[in-house]
Amino acid sequence: EILGDNPLWKLMQASYSVLKKTNSNLTEHCWLCYGIKPPFYEAVGVNRKPKRVNGTNLAQCKWEAEKQGITLAQVTGKGLCLG
Repeated sequence: EILGDNPLWKLMQASYSVLKKTNSNLTEHCWLCYGIKPPFYEAVGVNRKPKRVNGTNLAQCKWEAEKQGITLAQVTGKGLCLG
């Protein structure tokens, strides 16, 4: 199997599994994407309780952003890293 031992592939499979178990309707028409060039990150977390927000065109979603992804300079704070 070509991708079987690839850590990034295993991460994508685990991410999909969690998403399917927690919010299965999102996996129906969802693609999980990771950049093929560094820097790419598995996850960025915050030490606050997550808040679920329903709606369309939320202010928190910056759809017009020209650049996708996240850089190390944008990651701040403290927390627990898993992976």
